[in-house]
Amino acid sequence: MLYIVGAGSLGLLWAARLRLANRDCRLILRNSSRLEQWNRNGGELGFNDGAAVHRLPLAAETADATTPILRLVVATKSYAALPAVESVRHRLQPDAEIFLLQNGLGSQQAIADAFPACRVYCISVTDGAWRPSEQELIWAGRGHNIIGPLHPDIPAPDWLSSLPASIATSWQPDIMPVLWRKLAVNCAINPFTLIYDCRNGEVPERADGWLTECLAELQQLLTLQGVQGDLDQQVHSVILATANNSSSTRQDLHAGRRTELDYILGYACRAAHAAGLATPALDRLHRAAQDTLRTHRLPAD
Repeated sequence: MLYIVGAGSLGLLWAARLRLANRDCRLILRNSSRLEQWNRNGGELGFNDGAAVHRLPLAAETADATTPILRLVVATKSYAALPAVESVRHRLQPDAEIFLLQNGLGSQQAIADAFPACRVYCISVTDGAWRPSEQELIWAGRGHNIIGPLHPDIPAPDWLSSLPASIATSWQPDIMPVLWRKLAVNCAINPFTLIYDCRNGEVPERADGWLTECLAELQQLLTLQGVQGDLDQQVHSVILATANNSSSTRQDLHAGRRTELDYILGYACRAAHAAGLATPALDRLHRAAQDTLRTHRLPAD
């Protein structure tokens, strides 16, 4: 049985693909009123996978249930990840496996520190999905899931090879370079879409030389972390491929939600400072993004 905490787009996408393959999974919803609403609406998910619309019965419960948890997928925002796992601490088995889908860095380490007996895995996701309503999901872009342990001495989970083919996965025993590269790409795009309120494709023109300076500093930071690759080329490839997209940070702004800025650009700036690396362009970008959030009366951390 796989338990999924976080009933947003990614959490529901995992649940939908598992249910389509007749695998057991349960959602953990944030409170009793949300659970009542879920059950009142039939306790099922409408899932459009691009080929058909499926009505999938999907069991749900709240964190205060008592059933033991051996495998937990955490599909919340970064800032909510540790509280979500803490909410089911009483249910986690001593050797539980925790799978983290969060953007950025920082939340993963916090969970590993708080649950040292558990095996913590990180998943870098490129699937795209969105919800027209609370219990409807559209799979907008088929992607890939790279799974790896937060600490390299943790072996691959036994059930990984039995995942349904619709959850395309690959095992990466050293996941940190993957997470660092994704973090750097997000640092180079998301904050600019926030402060200029623009789509991804507009970033190079709007940010211009500032983007170039940030890319150089991010490349230095990646090198310090032992991460190889041409970041400039990767960022511009992502911008081209997602030109018409609105970043998750900009979507959060428009929805009046707290962003994950502190786990993306905030984490990068703190890591650079800790390593003695001067990052004036990134620091200026961080301050500008925080100012934008304060202007909209949203948390700046």
